[in-house]
Amino acid sequence: MSNKLLIVDDEKDARDFLGNILIREGYFVKTAASGEEALELVKKEDFDAVLLDVVMSGMSGLEVLKKLRETKPDLIVILLTAIGYDQKMIDKCMEDGCSGYIGKSIPVSQIIASIKLFIESKKRSG
Repeated sequence: MSNKLLIVDDEKDARDFLGNILIREGYFVKTAASGEEALELVKKEDFDAVLLDVVMSGMSGLEVLKKLRETKPDLIVILLTAIGYDQKMIDKCMEDGCSGYIGKSIPVSQIIASIKLFIESKKRSG
């Protein structure tokens, strides 16, 4: 597997933790500390998927999602949140075009399985 992922989170520990896990799973990983940095990276490079924190200082994940949809409508964007299960938030994310929604509090094995599922599902349908 050589999927190229971009992890966007304003918390360095969260970026590093998830990045290290996904590298061990065989993914090529880049990280961004802000929505603005992520948008610049996506302009310059192609990614198979973006893992995007919902709540960040500066530009929120939902704002970044909207901008990504304008420039890269087919890009897989998976929103990550520490907020927990919030049906209104999930509905809003889906309306705005996210490919999936993952809570950071679930076990790491489920996070990895969910990411794989979202990527494979999008590849089969698109």
